[in-house]
Amino acid sequence: MTVLVSGAEGQLGRAILRVAAAEGRVIALPRRALDVTIRHEVHEAVTAHRPVVLVNCAAWRNVDGHELDPLRARRINVDAPTFLREACDRIGAHLVHISTDFVFNGARDEPYPESYPAGPLNVYGATKLEGESAAGPEATVVRTSWLQDSNGPNMVERVLDGLEGIGEVALPGDRRSTPSFTDDVARVVWWLASERHSGLVHAANEGATSWADFGRAVADEVGHDRERIRATSEADHRPPRPARRPRSSALENTVLRDLGHPPMRHHQEVVTEILGRLRGG
Repeated sequence: MTVLVSGAEGQLGRAILRVAAAEGRVIALPRRALDVTIRHEVHEAVTAHRPVVLVNCAAWRNVDGHELDPLRARRINVDAPTFLREACDRIGAHLVHISTDFVFNGARDEPYPESYPAGPLNVYGATKLEGESAAGPEATVVRTSWLQDSNGPNMVERVLDGLEGIGEVALPGDRRSTPSFTDDVARVVWWLASERHSGLVHAANEGATSWADFGRAVADEVGHDRERIRATSEADHRPPRPARRPRSSALENTVLRDLGHPPMRHHQEVVTEILGRLRGG
């Protein structure tokens, strides 16, 4: 199976390349090779390579930047999946498009299943939600949350670096979601692509937490004083950040479970694995 990955230089794109390389022919197109916001470039690349599956990992992760430049946000999050869908439809390729937990408004305490109505609070979430529709009904749309690079840099390394210094380690404590790691998400994306599943799927590591509680768990595991983790809140930002964040955006992998896929690992299991690697274990 020939797979084309757009946005291949990003953290999830690199992880998908690692998975795909062991399974079939993979074509990596970073932004310098394919600007997904330019229609003719998209059509030319897809026609030239003729993939069976195209995985779109191209993204702009600066949430506040979206508020300041909504036109750029729309080009990346709405125009790009539109052009990719058009190109895939022309050759019969299957599109896999990556989305976000920020499509939800955060009012729900429990994890969000795919069936729960979206209600984004910011330009990032609103344009990502529109992009889900732009990808088309035949596409696989994969939402994930608080994505971290399994091979770093990531929040595990950030917390560990802080703990190995002096003083407090300040981490947000007023928002909760499901920290997810690229290697785990990439394996799910590859499975969904192989199945050519159409529709919306959540793919997040298990276990909802705040970044402050995440940091305390890291401190516990490496034998540091968890009281050195100081929980901050959105109100502490001065000046206030342009984009509102959902208070709670944990994802429930309902569709993945219904499809018979094994449960994704708890994020703490991945944290333990990363710490073992960092400490030479």
